[in-house]
Amino acid sequence: MAEPILRGPLIIVLTLLLAIVLALVPLPAGSPEALKFLRPDWVGLGLIYWAIAVPERVGVLTAFALGLVTDLVLSTGFGYHSLGFVILAALAASSYQQVRMLEIWQQAMLVIFALFLVTTAQYAVLTLIMERQLSLLVFLKPLSSGLMWPWVFLLLRLCRRRYL
Repeated sequence: MAEPILRGPLIIVLTLLLAIVLALVPLPAGSPEALKFLRPDWVGLGLIYWAIAVPERVGVLTAFALGLVTDLVLSTGFGYHSLGFVILAALAASSYQQVRMLEIWQQAMLVIFALFLVTTAQYAVLTLIMERQLSLLVFLKPLSSGLMWPWVFLLLRLCRRRYL
């Protein structure tokens, strides 16, 4: 059995790696292209949870590193996810005590708002770099992520209470 000092970070890393794996799962064959915009931001949800639950362990540096790993695994531009995850971690770090006191549906609304801000920043950067208009359907991802927040929250809270 692992020492308690190592067990906590290991659980956090494993859940974030699972979130990256969920982001890699392909859509069913023959599904409409627009369906990819409804895929929740699993890594962002995991990062938000851990940044709120254990802010002394998961912060901006963790978010930056997680973003670089996600960029490598998902083959996106280097720093694309890091930008978003650093914004999420900074928002969580600045308000984690207040967010902990909210009902789960209120947290879901804040998650939607935070992911909407991140999507807006990423959309603006990609539009400037690529010099072409991207699909506005990317703004559906924060909504689907917010709908998944209660389930992610409850599952990760169960992991935290059992293993941390």
